[in-house]
Amino acid sequence: MRETFQKWLFVFVASAFLLIFALSYYIQTDQAQKSAIGLILLKITDAEQQLITARSNLARIEELTRSIAIFKARTFARILEEHPEILLSQEALEKTRAFLDVDEVHVSDGKGILIASIPAAYKGYDMASAEQSAEFMPALTRPDFALVQKPRAKGINQELFQYAGVSRRGTPGIVQVGFQPRRLQEAVQIADVRNIASSFRIGIDGTILLCKENQVVCAGTKKLAPGPITQYGVNPSVLRLKKPFTLHINDEEYLGMAMPFADYTIVGILPKKEMYLSRNAIIFILIIVNLILFGVVFILVSVLVQRLVISGIYKVNDSLSLITAGNLNEKVNVHNSTEFTSLSCGINTTVDALKQAISDAAARIDAELEFAKAIQFSVLPRMFPPYPDRTEFDIYAAMHTAKEVGGDFYDFFLVDQDHLVFLIADVSGKGIPAALFMMEAKTQLKNLAEAGMEPAAVFTEANNRLCANNEQGMFVTAFFGELEISSGKLVCVNAGHNPPLLKRSDEKFEFLKFNRGLVLGAMKNVRYRSHEFRIAPGDEIFLYTDGVTEAQNAAGHFFGGDRLRDTLSSLPAGSPKELLTSLKDTLDAFSSGAEQADDITMLCVKYCSPAGKCLELEAVTEALPKLLAWLDTNLDKAGVSPRAKTRISIAAEEIFVNIAHYAYTGPGGKTVTAFSDDGESVRLTFTDSGFPFNPLERKMPDVTLDADERTCGGLGIFMVRTSMDSVDYRFENGHNILTIVYKKTVPESRHGADLPLFLPHTLPRPHGHPSMASGEKAGI
Repeated sequence: MRETFQKWLFVFVASAFLLIFALSYYIQTDQAQKSAIGLILLKITDAEQQLITARSNLARIEELTRSIAIFKARTFARILEEHPEILLSQEALEKTRAFLDVDEVHVSDGKGILIASIPAAYKGYDMASAEQSAEFMPALTRPDFALVQKPRAKGINQELFQYAGVSRRGTPGIVQVGFQPRRLQEAVQIADVRNIASSFRIGIDGTILLCKENQVVCAGTKKLAPGPITQYGVNPSVLRLKKPFTLHINDEEYLGMAMPFADYTIVGILPKKEMYLSRNAIIFILIIVNLILFGVVFILVSVLVQRLVISGIYKVNDSLSLITAGNLNEKVNVHNSTEFTSLSCGINTTVDALKQAISDAAARIDAELEFAKAIQFSVLPRMFPPYPDRTEFDIYAAMHTAKEVGGDFYDFFLVDQDHLVFLIADVSGKGIPAALFMMEAKTQLKNLAEAGMEPAAVFTEANNRLCANNEQGMFVTAFFGELEISSGKLVCVNAGHNPPLLKRSDEKFEFLKFNRGLVLGAMKNVRYRSHEFRIAPGDEIFLYTDGVTEAQNAAGHFFGGDRLRDTLSSLPAGSPKELLTSLKDTLDAFSSGAEQADDITMLCVKYCSPAGKCLELEAVTEALPKLLAWLDTNLDKAGVSPRAKTRISIAAEEIFVNIAHYAYTGPGGKTVTAFSDDGESVRLTFTDSGFPFNPLERKMPDVTLDADERTCGGLGIFMVRTSMDSVDYRFENGHNILTIVYKKTVPESRHGADLPLFLPHTLPRPHGHPSMASGEKAGI
């Protein structure tokens, strides 16, 4: 631990040193840059001010020079007015020039032709012949004319020369003087920006550049040659931004700033190495001081922590190692300081409380598990058969909870007399939260379904309600089915649940797969879609949760969906209860040696016959006309031939009368007759709750003997079996169920001989003899 502490202390000290160094470096760099920018701007301002002053002086000198030139020209004109004879003497003209202190004098006639001139070579010159001299021609017509031309370069030396002229007094003509504006020339040289740039220095090697149209006109150092500013790595657009930029001159970086002046741009530059001289010196001193300071701090802290903290922590850790290993009787006794004494007492108190808490938690967890299981089972229908008087379907469900309580549930209920709703669901999570969420989900689904909503709308609304205030983010997978008993129409909705399995009559179980929607409670405003199927009598649908397919054996292998399908198909035909019981036995055998990790919940619905084509009557012969009228109507709708109707009616009458006479020992018995037509055959199912009797086990009578030689009984079942294509009997849930089938597609000649014209129930039936269907029967 000491090495670890010293390592982290070193990391901390080094980080602090680097942080201070980085902060100081940043501050000094920023300050150096700001100082450099300020210095550059100051020099640019000085240069700008000097240019302004020089140009102002130049303007004043230009104005003074102009005034003097006009004065001399007018003086010359007045002298000519008073002494015109001067024009006749070159000597007198020269004296006048000297008197006026000019270099040239010229006089023209009324046509602009020079008649007198110094130098004399210009005599006879036409003033209108050149652009420059023609500017004075208006003096011939305007007595008040006066003009001073701008200085222009003249001669080989390109010295400045300036002309001034006025109208001649008293007679038409031009009076002109010419001179060199020496003062003006000196002022121009002083105001020349190229001369000003060379007089400025910024720091040691910094200077001023003057640019015009992105071209360097002049610079205060010989390192910079005139030319485009881009040769120094500068984008011309930055010259207009008034922001710092970088130049590269002879592989050296310069900091630059630019300010516009008239049609020029003044650029100040300073080498960056010169800009950072003071920063580098200060940073060097800070590094030395900080290294010494942090080294001393590191050593002092290491020694103090070792003596006051680390040794005590080692002792505490030794005791804690024993405690965490399970020895809750270990005591911590470290008293190096008040803090360690308090820590030791706190740990010892906490361990004592932990021992008590473990004991209390174990008892509380057991109680919570039992409570959660009670919650689960309290809301599930567990009375079977749930609808003893309804023979159109058979339903059974079972849930086997794991040690850790989950959120599985199932439910089924009749919305009305023709619609059976059944569902199965699995809530995410375990324990009491899952059990409570399960109760909420089950309540919402049932309430919405009983309100008459369509299955898809039930899931849509239930999902929105479950999402509200679902702070724990729980969700539930669910499969919902609504069976229209009268037609066999099955409407299903799946919210992320395992696909159910459907077994068609005389076929194997297969997965009923269609698109699954999002789980309930995950996201609001999800729209669910329903899917519609048709099932026929004898079809079965099996629902389950993932506890079935994810059951594991000792080797860690899952039971799986394929094994589930194959197991269901291999089990012998029977009621839903028998199917679920056999499947649970198979699961137990598969998982032998492995603990059940999740709830196993299963539900099976078997469709027996459609509602609306069932007739429930008291088991008395007085009800026979109702049965025959009801049967006659259904046979007509089924398109059965008259001959077939006679056969089916006689068979139904024989079965009903025998049930009425012999199924029950007293009054109050009932029988249910179900009629179905699949287009190829007509099926009649008779159900009563009398004492069990299988008429198919009776020996067939020998019809070749005379009536006096045959034993009494058995003729009725013989007539039914010979006139129908199939006769089937089973005893389920305390009920005798006899089914007869007449195939409409089979030719009449293959349905056996014609039946006798008398009705079998009119023959005498002595009491106490075996019955055809369920009880006693004689005379047939």
